[in-house]
Amino acid sequence: MKRLLELIKLKLSPHCIIIIAIMATGFVQAQTNRIHTTAIDAIAKPGHTENWVDFRDDVSLNALTLFVQHAAAFNLGANDKMKLVKTETDELGFTHNRYQQFYKNVKVMYGEYIIHSNPQGEVQTANGRLLTGLNTNTTASLNETEALQLSLQFMNAKKYLWENTEIESALKVEKNDERATYYPKGELALVPAANNGSFLASDYRLAWTFKIYTDDHDVIAKLVCVDANTGAIIHSNAIAMECSAGSGASAFNGSVTVNTRYSFPIGYYSHNDCQTTDLYVYNCNGGGAANNLYLDGDNTWTNASAVQAQWGIAMVNNYFTGEHGRNSWDGNYGNMIAYNNAYAGSNNACWGCTGNSTIYYAGSTAAATDDWNTNDIMGHEFAHGVTQATAGLVYSYESGALNESFSDIFGEMVESWSEGNCDYLVGADRGAIRSFTNPNSYSQPDTYLGTLWYTGTGDNGGVHYNSGVQNRFFHLLSEGGSGTTDFGVAYNVSGISRFKARQIMYRALAFYLTSSSQYIDARAASLHAAWDLYGQCSNEIIQVGNAWQAVGVESQSWQFNKNVCGIYPASGTFIQAISILRAADGCATTITPSASTVYFTARDNVYLKPGFIAQAGSNFVAYLEPCSSTMWKAANTDAGSDAEKGLVPISENNTDTRIQSEKALYTIAPNPITNEFTLTLDLTDDALVEITLYNILGNTLEVLQHEQQTQTGNHQLHFNIGHLSQGVYMLDVKTNGQSMVQKITKL
Repeated sequence: MKRLLELIKLKLSPHCIIIIAIMATGFVQAQTNRIHTTAIDAIAKPGHTENWVDFRDDVSLNALTLFVQHAAAFNLGANDKMKLVKTETDELGFTHNRYQQFYKNVKVMYGEYIIHSNPQGEVQTANGRLLTGLNTNTTASLNETEALQLSLQFMNAKKYLWENTEIESALKVEKNDERATYYPKGELALVPAANNGSFLASDYRLAWTFKIYTDDHDVIAKLVCVDANTGAIIHSNAIAMECSAGSGASAFNGSVTVNTRYSFPIGYYSHNDCQTTDLYVYNCNGGGAANNLYLDGDNTWTNASAVQAQWGIAMVNNYFTGEHGRNSWDGNYGNMIAYNNAYAGSNNACWGCTGNSTIYYAGSTAAATDDWNTNDIMGHEFAHGVTQATAGLVYSYESGALNESFSDIFGEMVESWSEGNCDYLVGADRGAIRSFTNPNSYSQPDTYLGTLWYTGTGDNGGVHYNSGVQNRFFHLLSEGGSGTTDFGVAYNVSGISRFKARQIMYRALAFYLTSSSQYIDARAASLHAAWDLYGQCSNEIIQVGNAWQAVGVESQSWQFNKNVCGIYPASGTFIQAISILRAADGCATTITPSASTVYFTARDNVYLKPGFIAQAGSNFVAYLEPCSSTMWKAANTDAGSDAEKGLVPISENNTDTRIQSEKALYTIAPNPITNEFTLTLDLTDDALVEITLYNILGNTLEVLQHEQQTQTGNHQLHFNIGHLSQGVYMLDVKTNGQSMVQKITKL
């Protein structure tokens, strides 16, 4: 849906011109900086930042040429190029173009940007991270072989995956390529020497990068970056994504059905080839990954661990296919592989330790029910694969915490899908290791930068600790709750159900986040996802904001009815309300002279009361923001429990009784208008009434009324606009020092 840009020049006094514009909301991020170019202001809406940009609707943009035609807007220099690496069109019809940044034809790590176009093909939003101002050497002194040897010395594993002939053979089959191998292939890239999330251009170095997979469960797989000139290991990130260790009794899911592959006359193998994605469960027999399928003679299985793993992997596949329309972890029918009963005596589970596959440890005891293959843990690990194939969240610090949290979320949703309930406890069937409802009880924070927030370098920067913040966010968004954050901020969230919450989070992950996304980006991504699914002014998007406030990630500024008082600006100000924004209602509101612009915006009305003053030389913009109707579609829920079924789209007419609390200056009927309409005024005393009609560009079309009304009470004024063309116009009515602008539609 086109989000209209409509400018109305509103003359309130001889000294003040106020522009009222209707445009799409920019999600304001206080923790990021604006792109400091005048070129970006020509195409972006107010509130844009370096990482999130909403584009103006009066500018025609092309997603395929944006970074060429508007390079200056993004501070891209002559040596910077943006390469299109993926184009996806989602189930709502939105198209997402992912770009990778190159500097002097060398890939820039974390330099990614996504351009989002609506179903009509109009470019609306872009987000990501660009490394501007690079001035880095791109000539390597070390060759690939020399750099690889240094990487292997750094890893110091007892054995590597390419040395496992069974796993190498399985990869060749999976890829249908006899040349496929886990042997590392080097790539030159510019990478930051400091792996601390600062993303400074001055910190970038030319490096050889290698993905190194080990067959040593004491050394996890990593992306290793070797300085291409000095040979130093300057950067490394885990690509194997493990679940935290724990212990406890397990419970079965009762009698279940599994699909297997029959081989005459041997029997039935743990290979589910009954659907478009092949599911494999291998038996590690208490050791490392091995290419041995489970076998049963009559398909009435007695190996409880094998049954659990086979059913669990099927439930993971069914969840992502049935709920999100995603075909396997990679979205392209890639084989789903689970190595079960691994490393007897150890407690863990992992994605990426054995390539693009999962591995589940045998636990502390020999009991099959002690294996790490509960449905939520299996969902957790395969969700790491989904993250790898979509946002690619780097497994360290905040991006790694988000990575872990998305896996926890979708692990719980797999459990919900398959078992019909949701306990919000990770691994509860065998002994919980994390809690969504009370992260503190498992030594995790529930508030961003709050109590128990981990700041060290262990655990890849606290990925299993700080994930608790988004887990808590998801629980509040789903089920609701009220309380006070670690910083004393009160919150109140009305739950929207886990069914809607998981749709929002999947969309945020799959289409809006990038490899270096932080918590502030997760907030913006989920707000954009909720907007796409349920509408701009929907209850769902409001509760997303409330839930992020509840965990300390930005405040929720989207109040239904906001009154603005005080002096603005000390710097640029962007103030937003969902329905009605009032200025100087029982107080004084003053806009002072400044080079910065003050923006007031709301969905329905912006009221400037008599105590409002915009001083000469000030820059002030007030605009109305129309709500977009929902484009959400019910998911294909042909599998799962009854509790998972019956989702229906919400109404497109999102209303709330609270928006009626402010008395309007006038009403218009009918609207839309064929030829004639009636404007009803309620005057409390003598007043000069000025009624002006503007087009959507803010140009005055005609003054419909300009006279002193000497009578009080109800007045009806009749107008004919049959001579106007079809389209959208703005009607400005000023009386008693107040002004109200309303959109009208001519049929």
